[in-house]
Amino acid sequence: MKLKILVALIALAFLVVSCTPTGVPTVEITNPHNEMVAGKVITLNRSVVGPIIKGNQSIDTRVMVTDNLGRVAVSQCDDLDGDGEWDEIVFVSSFEKNQTLKFSFNSVPETKMPGFEKITNIRFGYKNEPFDEVESELRLKSNDSPTISKIFQMEGPAWENDVLGFRNYYDARNGIDIFGKRVKRPVLDSAGIRGQDYHKLDAWGMDILKVGNSLGAGAIALGIGDEIYRIGTAGLGTYKFICEGPVRAIFELSFNDVQAGERNYDITHRISIYAGEHFYRSEVWVNDLMGDEVLYTGIVDLHGLPQMEIESAGIKISGTFGNQAFDGEKLGLGLLIPASMFSHYKAAPVAGEGIIQTHLAAIKLDDRNAARYAFFAGWELQDPGFESEEYFKEMLEKASLKFDEAGWVKK
Repeated sequence: MKLKILVALIALAFLVVSCTPTGVPTVEITNPHNEMVAGKVITLNRSVVGPIIKGNQSIDTRVMVTDNLGRVAVSQCDDLDGDGEWDEIVFVSSFEKNQTLKFSFNSVPETKMPGFEKITNIRFGYKNEPFDEVESELRLKSNDSPTISKIFQMEGPAWENDVLGFRNYYDARNGIDIFGKRVKRPVLDSAGIRGQDYHKLDAWGMDILKVGNSLGAGAIALGIGDEIYRIGTAGLGTYKFICEGPVRAIFELSFNDVQAGERNYDITHRISIYAGEHFYRSEVWVNDLMGDEVLYTGIVDLHGLPQMEIESAGIKISGTFGNQAFDGEKLGLGLLIPASMFSHYKAAPVAGEGIIQTHLAAIKLDDRNAARYAFFAGWELQDPGFESEEYFKEMLEKASLKFDEAGWVKK
Protein backbone atom coordinates (compact mmCIF):
# COMPACT_ATOMS: atom_id res chain seq x y z
CA MET A 1 0.00 0.00 0.00
CA LYS A 2 2.85 2.42 0.77
CA LEU A 3 4.23 1.88 -2.73
CA LYS A 4 0.84 2.66 -4.28
CA ILE A 5 0.65 5.98 -2.43
CA LEU A 6 4.27 6.86 -3.26
CA VAL A 7 3.62 6.40 -6.98
CA ALA A 8 0.55 8.65 -6.71
CA LEU A 9 2.59 11.32 -4.95
CA ILE A 10 5.25 11.27 -7.64
CA ALA A 11 2.63 11.55 -10.39
CA LEU A 12 1.00 14.55 -8.72
CA ALA A 13 4.18 16.38 -7.82
CA PHE A 14 4.01 18.34 -11.09
CA LEU A 15 0.61 19.92 -10.51
CA VAL A 16 0.40 23.63 -11.22
CA VAL A 17 -0.64 25.58 -8.13
CA SER A 18 -1.50 29.18 -8.99
CA CYS A 19 -3.25 32.04 -7.23
CA THR A 20 -6.40 33.96 -8.02
CA PRO A 21 -6.26 37.80 -8.14
CA THR A 22 -7.27 37.72 -4.46
CA GLY A 23 -4.25 35.58 -3.60
CA VAL A 24 -6.17 32.33 -2.96
CA PRO A 25 -4.10 29.31 -4.14
CA THR A 26 -5.78 27.18 -6.80
CA VAL A 27 -5.12 24.04 -8.83
CA GLU A 28 -5.46 24.41 -12.60
CA ILE A 29 -7.10 21.60 -14.55
CA THR A 30 -7.58 21.63 -18.32
CA ASN A 31 -9.80 19.57 -20.56
CA PRO A 32 -7.32 18.46 -23.26
CA HIS A 33 -10.08 17.34 -25.62
CA ASN A 34 -11.81 19.31 -28.35
CA GLU A 35 -15.23 18.47 -26.97
CA MET A 36 -17.19 18.99 -23.78
CA VAL A 37 -16.73 16.47 -20.96
CA ALA A 38 -19.59 16.44 -18.45
CA GLY A 39 -19.24 14.82 -15.04
CA LYS A 40 -15.46 14.41 -15.07
CA VAL A 41 -14.09 13.13 -11.74
CA ILE A 42 -10.82 14.70 -10.60
CA THR A 43 -8.64 12.98 -8.00
CA LEU A 44 -5.97 14.91 -6.08
CA ASN A 45 -3.62 13.72 -3.37
CA ARG A 46 -3.59 15.33 0.07
CA SER A 47 0.09 16.20 -0.34
CA VAL A 48 -0.94 18.61 -3.11
CA VAL A 49 -4.21 19.94 -1.76
CA GLY A 50 -3.40 20.03 1.97
CA PRO A 51 -0.94 22.96 1.86
CA ILE A 52 -3.36 25.19 -0.11
CA ILE A 53 -6.54 24.56 1.89
CA LYS A 54 -7.77 27.91 3.21
CA GLY A 55 -8.87 27.90 6.84
CA ASN A 56 -8.15 25.77 9.88
CA GLN A 57 -8.80 22.05 9.58
CA SER A 58 -10.20 19.92 12.38
CA ILE A 59 -12.33 16.86 12.95
CA ASP A 60 -15.43 19.08 12.65
CA THR A 61 -14.52 20.68 9.32
CA ARG A 62 -14.84 19.55 5.71
CA VAL A 63 -13.09 20.59 2.50
CA MET A 64 -15.26 22.55 0.08
CA VAL A 65 -14.14 22.64 -3.57
CA THR A 66 -15.06 25.69 -5.67
CA ASP A 67 -14.08 26.56 -9.23
CA ASN A 68 -13.31 30.03 -10.61
CA LEU A 69 -16.88 30.24 -11.98
CA GLY A 70 -18.23 30.08 -8.43
CA ARG A 71 -19.55 26.52 -8.70
CA VAL A 72 -19.27 24.26 -5.64
CA ALA A 73 -18.23 20.78 -6.75
CA VAL A 74 -19.67 17.58 -5.32
CA SER A 75 -16.72 16.10 -3.44
CA GLN A 76 -15.51 13.64 -0.83
CA CYS A 77 -12.26 12.98 1.05
CA ASP A 78 -11.16 9.35 1.30
CA ASP A 79 -8.88 7.53 3.74
CA LEU A 80 -7.33 4.86 1.53
CA ASP A 81 -4.82 3.33 3.94
CA GLY A 82 -6.98 3.23 7.07
CA ASP A 83 -4.82 5.50 9.24
CA GLY A 84 -7.70 7.83 10.12
CA GLU A 85 -6.53 10.68 7.84
CA TRP A 86 -7.86 11.32 4.37
CA ASP A 87 -5.41 10.64 1.53
CA GLU A 88 -7.28 11.81 -1.58
CA ILE A 89 -9.98 14.30 -2.41
CA VAL A 90 -12.24 13.54 -5.38
CA PHE A 91 -14.68 15.94 -6.96
CA VAL A 92 -16.88 16.21 -10.04
CA SER A 93 -16.84 19.00 -12.60
CA SER A 94 -17.90 19.63 -16.18
CA PHE A 95 -15.58 21.17 -18.76
CA GLU A 96 -16.22 22.86 -22.08
CA LYS A 97 -13.84 21.82 -24.87
CA ASN A 98 -10.22 22.77 -24.08
CA GLN A 99 -11.41 24.70 -21.01
CA THR A 100 -9.12 25.42 -18.05
CA LEU A 101 -10.71 25.73 -14.62
CA LYS A 102 -9.07 26.83 -11.38
CA PHE A 103 -10.16 25.08 -8.19
CA SER A 104 -9.80 26.42 -4.65
CA PHE A 105 -10.14 24.42 -1.44
CA ASN A 106 -11.65 25.83 1.76
CA SER A 107 -12.02 24.29 5.18
CA VAL A 108 -15.58 24.90 6.39
CA PRO A 109 -17.67 23.69 9.34
CA GLU A 110 -19.57 20.51 8.55
CA THR A 111 -22.83 22.42 8.97
CA LYS A 112 -21.82 24.76 6.11
CA MET A 113 -21.10 21.91 3.71
CA PRO A 114 -23.75 21.22 1.05
CA GLY A 115 -25.75 18.04 1.63
CA PHE A 116 -24.38 15.90 -1.18
CA GLU A 117 -26.50 12.82 -1.84
CA LYS A 118 -24.79 9.45 -1.36
CA ILE A 119 -24.85 8.07 -4.90
CA THR A 120 -22.39 5.18 -4.72
CA ASN A 121 -22.79 2.10 -2.55
CA ILE A 122 -21.03 -1.12 -1.61
CA ARG A 123 -23.00 -4.02 -0.16
CA PHE A 124 -21.50 -7.26 1.12
CA GLY A 125 -24.03 -8.89 3.40
CA TYR A 126 -25.11 -12.20 4.84
CA LYS A 127 -28.08 -13.96 3.28
CA ASN A 128 -29.92 -14.61 6.53
CA GLU A 129 -31.29 -12.32 9.23
CA PRO A 130 -30.21 -9.92 10.60
CA PHE A 131 -28.49 -9.40 7.19
CA ASP A 132 -25.35 -7.90 8.73
CA GLU A 133 -22.56 -6.46 6.61
CA VAL A 134 -19.62 -8.83 6.04
CA GLU A 135 -16.39 -7.49 7.51
CA SER A 136 -13.79 -10.26 7.68
CA GLU A 137 -14.92 -13.45 5.94
CA LEU A 138 -12.39 -15.39 3.87
CA ARG A 139 -13.14 -16.17 0.22
CA LEU A 140 -14.68 -19.62 -0.26
CA LYS A 141 -12.43 -22.08 -2.12
CA SER A 142 -15.25 -23.99 -3.82
CA ASN A 143 -17.10 -22.98 -6.99
CA ASP A 144 -20.47 -24.30 -5.84
CA SER A 145 -23.07 -21.58 -6.44
CA PRO A 146 -25.83 -23.18 -4.31
CA THR A 147 -23.47 -23.29 -1.32
CA ILE A 148 -22.30 -19.70 -1.49
CA SER A 149 -25.80 -18.38 -2.24
CA LYS A 150 -26.93 -19.69 1.14
CA ILE A 151 -24.19 -17.76 2.93
CA PHE A 152 -23.84 -14.38 1.22
CA GLN A 153 -26.45 -12.04 -0.16
CA MET A 154 -25.88 -11.80 -3.95
CA GLU A 155 -23.15 -14.47 -3.50
CA GLY A 156 -20.54 -11.83 -2.66
CA PRO A 157 -19.70 -8.11 -2.57
CA ALA A 158 -21.75 -5.84 -4.85
CA TRP A 159 -21.24 -2.22 -5.87
CA GLU A 160 -23.40 0.38 -7.59
CA ASN A 161 -23.88 3.99 -8.59
CA ASP A 162 -26.94 5.79 -9.93
CA VAL A 163 -26.66 4.03 -13.31
CA LEU A 164 -25.88 0.35 -12.74
CA GLY A 165 -24.39 -2.22 -10.37
CA PHE A 166 -22.08 -5.23 -10.30
CA ARG A 167 -21.34 -8.20 -8.05
CA ASN A 168 -18.41 -10.54 -7.43
CA TYR A 169 -18.79 -14.25 -6.75
CA TYR A 170 -16.86 -14.59 -3.50
CA ASP A 171 -15.55 -18.08 -4.19
CA ALA A 172 -13.09 -19.80 -6.52
CA ARG A 173 -14.98 -18.55 -9.61
CA ASN A 174 -14.22 -14.89 -8.79
CA GLY A 175 -16.54 -13.92 -11.65
CA ILE A 176 -18.21 -10.53 -12.06
CA ASP A 177 -21.89 -10.07 -12.92
CA ILE A 178 -24.03 -7.01 -13.74
CA PHE A 179 -27.17 -5.53 -12.21
CA GLY A 180 -29.24 -3.38 -14.55
CA LYS A 181 -30.94 -0.49 -12.74
CA ARG A 182 -34.08 1.48 -13.61
CA VAL A 183 -33.85 3.88 -10.66
CA LYS A 184 -31.08 6.21 -9.51
CA ARG A 185 -31.20 5.43 -5.79
CA PRO A 186 -29.05 2.71 -4.17
CA VAL A 187 -30.94 -0.59 -4.29
CA LEU A 188 -28.50 -3.43 -3.69
CA ASP A 189 -28.80 -3.40 0.12
CA SER A 190 -32.14 -5.23 -0.29
CA ALA A 191 -31.49 -7.29 -3.43
CA GLY A 192 -31.93 -11.03 -2.94
CA ILE A 193 -33.26 -10.97 0.63
CA ARG A 194 -36.74 -11.01 2.20
CA GLY A 195 -38.07 -12.89 -0.80
CA GLN A 196 -36.69 -10.56 -3.50
CA ASP A 197 -35.49 -12.45 -6.61
CA TYR A 198 -32.94 -10.42 -8.55
CA HIS A 199 -33.12 -12.86 -11.48
CA LYS A 200 -36.60 -11.50 -12.27
CA LEU A 201 -37.31 -7.95 -13.42
CA ASP A 202 -38.25 -5.76 -10.45
CA ALA A 203 -39.19 -2.08 -10.30
CA TRP A 204 -35.53 -1.24 -9.57
CA GLY A 205 -34.02 -3.62 -12.16
CA MET A 206 -32.45 -7.10 -12.11
CA ASP A 207 -29.38 -9.27 -12.71
CA ILE A 208 -28.86 -8.92 -16.46
CA LEU A 209 -25.83 -11.07 -17.34
CA LYS A 210 -25.19 -14.79 -17.76
CA VAL A 211 -21.57 -15.49 -16.81
CA GLY A 212 -21.03 -19.26 -16.82
CA ASN A 213 -17.31 -20.14 -16.81
CA SER A 214 -16.29 -16.94 -18.57
CA LEU A 215 -14.68 -13.89 -16.96
CA GLY A 216 -18.08 -12.21 -17.13
CA ALA A 217 -17.92 -8.46 -16.71
CA GLY A 218 -14.20 -7.82 -16.30
CA ALA A 219 -12.97 -10.47 -13.87
CA ILE A 220 -9.22 -11.19 -13.89
CA ALA A 221 -6.76 -13.92 -14.79
CA LEU A 222 -2.98 -14.23 -15.05
CA GLY A 223 -1.32 -15.14 -18.32
CA ILE A 224 2.11 -16.82 -18.56
CA GLY A 225 3.02 -17.87 -22.06
CA ASP A 226 0.11 -19.79 -23.55
CA GLU A 227 -1.38 -20.60 -20.14
CA ILE A 228 -4.14 -18.57 -18.48
CA TYR A 229 -4.82 -18.97 -14.76
CA ARG A 230 -8.08 -17.78 -13.20
CA ILE A 231 -7.45 -15.58 -10.18
CA GLY A 232 -9.87 -16.91 -7.61
CA THR A 233 -8.35 -19.90 -5.89
CA ALA A 234 -5.79 -18.62 -3.42
CA GLY A 235 -4.17 -19.63 -0.18
CA LEU A 236 -5.99 -16.71 1.39
CA GLY A 237 -8.65 -14.53 -0.25
CA THR A 238 -9.97 -11.44 1.56
CA TYR A 239 -12.26 -8.44 1.17
CA LYS A 240 -11.65 -4.90 2.43
CA PHE A 241 -14.14 -2.02 2.41
CA ILE A 242 -12.48 1.37 1.82
CA CYS A 243 -15.12 4.06 1.23
CA GLU A 244 -18.44 5.06 -0.32
CA GLY A 245 -20.06 8.44 -0.79
CA PRO A 246 -21.46 11.02 -3.22
CA VAL A 247 -18.58 10.67 -5.72
CA ARG A 248 -17.17 7.14 -5.50
CA ALA A 249 -17.06 3.82 -3.67
CA ILE A 250 -13.94 1.65 -3.33
CA PHE A 251 -13.13 -1.80 -2.00
CA GLU A 252 -10.30 -4.31 -2.42
CA LEU A 253 -10.13 -8.01 -3.11
CA SER A 254 -6.83 -9.60 -2.09
CA PHE A 255 -5.49 -12.98 -3.18
CA ASN A 256 -2.45 -14.25 -1.29
CA ASP A 257 -0.48 -17.25 -2.52
CA VAL A 258 -2.11 -17.63 -5.93
CA GLN A 259 -0.64 -20.64 -7.70
CA ALA A 260 0.08 -20.29 -11.43
CA GLY A 261 1.93 -23.34 -12.66
CA GLU A 262 4.98 -23.67 -10.42
CA ARG A 263 4.85 -20.01 -9.39
CA ASN A 264 3.06 -18.17 -6.59
CA TYR A 265 1.83 -14.58 -6.52
CA ASP A 266 0.12 -12.10 -4.20
CA ILE A 267 -2.50 -10.07 -6.07
CA THR A 268 -4.63 -7.07 -5.07
CA HIS A 269 -7.67 -6.02 -7.11
CA ARG A 270 -8.99 -2.56 -6.18
CA ILE A 271 -12.45 -1.86 -7.57
CA SER A 272 -14.10 1.56 -7.66
CA ILE A 273 -17.28 2.98 -9.09
CA TYR A 274 -17.96 6.69 -9.66
CA ALA A 275 -21.24 8.60 -9.75
CA GLY A 276 -22.89 8.93 -13.14
CA GLU A 277 -20.57 6.57 -15.02
CA HIS A 278 -21.60 3.51 -17.04
CA PHE A 279 -18.48 1.68 -15.92
CA TYR A 280 -16.49 0.59 -12.91
CA ARG A 281 -12.71 0.95 -12.64
CA SER A 282 -10.08 -1.61 -11.70
CA GLU A 283 -6.50 -1.34 -10.47
CA VAL A 284 -4.56 -4.58 -10.12
CA TRP A 285 -1.17 -5.08 -8.44
CA VAL A 286 0.76 -8.34 -8.83
CA ASN A 287 3.77 -9.00 -6.59
CA ASP A 288 6.89 -11.05 -7.41
CA LEU A 289 6.66 -10.64 -11.18
CA MET A 290 9.23 -12.43 -13.31
CA GLY A 291 8.64 -10.31 -16.41
CA ASP A 292 6.76 -12.67 -18.71
CA GLU A 293 3.29 -12.27 -17.18
CA VAL A 294 0.26 -10.33 -18.43
CA LEU A 295 -3.04 -9.61 -16.73
CA TYR A 296 -6.10 -10.86 -18.58
CA THR A 297 -9.58 -9.47 -18.25
CA GLY A 298 -12.51 -9.94 -20.56
CA ILE A 299 -16.07 -9.76 -21.82
CA VAL A 300 -18.36 -12.78 -21.65
CA ASP A 301 -19.06 -14.27 -25.09
CA LEU A 302 -22.07 -16.58 -24.79
CA HIS A 303 -23.86 -15.32 -27.91
CA GLY A 304 -21.17 -15.31 -30.59
CA LEU A 305 -21.37 -11.54 -31.05
CA PRO A 306 -18.55 -9.89 -33.01
CA GLN A 307 -15.95 -7.92 -31.05
CA MET A 308 -15.65 -4.26 -32.04
CA GLU A 309 -12.39 -2.36 -31.52
CA ILE A 310 -12.08 1.43 -31.10
CA GLU A 311 -9.36 3.79 -29.89
CA SER A 312 -10.33 7.11 -28.30
CA ALA A 313 -8.46 9.59 -26.08
CA GLY A 314 -5.52 7.23 -25.69
CA ILE A 315 -7.81 4.41 -24.58
CA LYS A 316 -8.10 1.04 -26.33
CA ILE A 317 -11.75 -0.01 -26.36
CA SER A 318 -13.28 -3.38 -27.20
CA GLY A 319 -16.94 -4.19 -27.01
CA THR A 320 -19.89 -6.35 -27.98
CA PHE A 321 -23.47 -5.35 -28.61
CA GLY A 322 -26.69 -7.26 -29.11
CA ASN A 323 -29.49 -9.20 -27.42
CA GLN A 324 -27.26 -10.55 -24.67
CA ALA A 325 -29.02 -9.44 -21.49
CA PHE A 326 -30.61 -12.09 -19.24
CA ASP A 327 -34.06 -11.86 -20.86
CA GLY A 328 -32.79 -11.06 -24.34
CA GLU A 329 -32.76 -7.27 -24.14
CA LYS A 330 -30.15 -5.17 -25.90
CA LEU A 331 -26.96 -4.91 -23.86
CA GLY A 332 -23.65 -3.33 -24.77
CA LEU A 333 -20.49 -4.47 -22.95
CA GLY A 334 -17.09 -2.81 -23.20
CA LEU A 335 -13.52 -2.83 -21.91
CA LEU A 336 -11.45 0.35 -21.70
CA ILE A 337 -7.67 -0.02 -21.31
CA PRO A 338 -5.03 2.74 -21.48
CA ALA A 339 -3.24 2.26 -24.80
CA SER A 340 0.14 2.41 -23.04
CA MET A 341 -0.84 -0.63 -20.94
CA PHE A 342 -2.59 -2.66 -23.64
CA SER A 343 -0.85 -5.81 -24.92
CA HIS A 344 -3.18 -7.86 -27.13
CA TYR A 345 -6.59 -9.45 -27.62
CA LYS A 346 -7.20 -13.18 -27.44
CA ALA A 347 -10.23 -15.48 -27.73
CA ALA A 348 -10.84 -18.00 -24.96
CA PRO A 349 -11.88 -21.55 -25.97
CA VAL A 350 -15.57 -22.12 -26.59
CA ALA A 351 -15.59 -25.17 -24.31
CA GLY A 352 -13.35 -27.15 -22.00
CA GLU A 353 -11.74 -26.69 -18.61
CA GLY A 354 -10.76 -23.28 -17.24
CA ILE A 355 -11.85 -19.93 -18.65
CA ILE A 356 -14.10 -20.27 -21.70
CA GLN A 357 -16.43 -18.12 -23.85
CA THR A 358 -14.60 -14.84 -23.24
CA HIS A 359 -13.26 -12.04 -25.41
CA LEU A 360 -9.94 -11.65 -23.59
CA ALA A 361 -7.74 -8.56 -23.38
CA ALA A 362 -4.16 -8.65 -22.07
CA ILE A 363 -2.71 -5.80 -20.00
CA LYS A 364 0.98 -5.25 -19.32
CA LEU A 365 2.21 -5.71 -15.77
CA ASP A 366 5.10 -4.08 -13.91
CA ASP A 367 6.32 -3.95 -10.32
CA ARG A 368 5.57 -0.28 -9.68
CA ASN A 369 2.29 0.63 -11.33
CA ALA A 370 -1.14 -0.91 -11.15
CA ALA A 371 -2.63 -2.39 -14.30
CA ARG A 372 -5.71 -0.29 -15.00
CA TYR A 373 -8.90 -0.88 -16.94
CA ALA A 374 -12.60 -0.11 -16.84
CA PHE A 375 -15.65 -2.24 -17.65
CA PHE A 376 -18.65 -0.59 -19.31
CA ALA A 377 -22.28 -1.74 -19.59
CA GLY A 378 -25.28 -0.13 -21.27
CA TRP A 379 -28.76 -1.72 -20.90
CA GLU A 380 -31.75 -0.67 -22.97
CA LEU A 381 -34.17 -0.81 -20.02
CA GLN A 382 -32.01 1.73 -18.15
CA ASP A 383 -31.48 4.01 -21.15
CA PRO A 384 -33.52 3.42 -24.36
CA GLY A 385 -30.61 4.86 -26.32
CA PHE A 386 -28.87 1.51 -25.89
CA GLU A 387 -31.31 -0.02 -28.34
CA SER A 388 -28.88 1.42 -30.92
CA GLU A 389 -25.36 0.12 -31.55
CA GLU A 390 -24.26 3.56 -32.75
CA TYR A 391 -25.39 5.09 -29.46
CA PHE A 392 -23.46 2.40 -27.60
CA LYS A 393 -20.28 3.27 -29.52
CA GLU A 394 -20.83 6.97 -28.87
CA MET A 395 -21.21 6.32 -25.14
CA LEU A 396 -18.04 4.22 -25.11
CA GLU A 397 -16.11 7.13 -26.63
CA LYS A 398 -17.58 9.53 -24.07
CA ALA A 399 -16.56 7.09 -21.34
CA SER A 400 -12.99 7.17 -22.64
CA LEU A 401 -12.88 10.93 -21.97
CA LYS A 402 -13.89 10.32 -18.36
CA PHE A 403 -11.52 7.39 -17.87
CA ASP A 404 -8.62 9.21 -19.53
CA GLU A 405 -6.23 10.92 -17.09
CA ALA A 406 -3.46 12.15 -19.41
CA GLY A 407 -3.14 15.90 -19.91
CA TRP A 408 -5.89 17.06 -17.56
CA VAL A 409 -3.70 18.37 -14.76
CA LYS A 410 -1.28 21.07 -15.91
CA LYS A 411 2.41 20.27 -15.50
